[in-house]
Amino acid sequence: MSKWKLSFVSAVFMFSPSLWADTHTVDILDYDHVYATAHSGSLNEDAGGNNNASAFGLGISYIMTDDWLLLGDYNARFIHPDESTTRIDTLMAGAGYRYSIKKDLDIVASYLLGVTRGEVELNGTNETLESDTEFVQGVKAELNYGFAKRWIANGSVQLNRSDLFDEEIYHLGLRYLVTNKFAIGGSYQHRDGEGITGVSERTNELGVEFFLEY
Repeated sequence: MSKWKLSFVSAVFMFSPSLWADTHTVDILDYDHVYATAHSGSLNEDAGGNNNASAFGLGISYIMTDDWLLLGDYNARFIHPDESTTRIDTLMAGAGYRYSIKKDLDIVASYLLGVTRGEVELNGTNETLESDTEFVQGVKAELNYGFAKRWIANGSVQLNRSDLFDEEIYHLGLRYLVTNKFAIGGSYQHRDGEGITGVSERTNELGVEFFLEY
């Protein structure tokens, strides 16, 4: 897996309003919200192959202007294939720029910066075998589509880079607006990562997501 290249960051943010047609008011999509997620998945196998990985997340999105978003995200991952458990906590904040392609169809490009902490413990004794904390940065490209008045489909790609690990996250989700403020949905995530030891790991995860607009 290649290391971080600043040119990639520049490429993500090369989007400009001139690339798209006239913007439209979005009805279903709302970026003032908090969310919670829970995923369970398989390590180095297809989804359902084993139950050696889980992840839990909390986040917030806030509209600063019509186009600019303020973002925050916390994620805790647990990988427990054998006698040990690897826990990775990641806290990131950043900004995103939203482009409205047409009504209820948006693309969002984001840059995030934060810290990540990895810890490996023995399952029987809870003895810490190793622990490290590093800065992490990431870029994310996301497509959101609202349809049938209450449904939102979502797809995204996120690349995180740090001295602790490099990671690529591919996400597909579908959620339903139960009320005008609350939505519940399901999602699939594929994570492809490489640690400082050079060992590659991938997880395939299925989960539930909750969104609350404010």
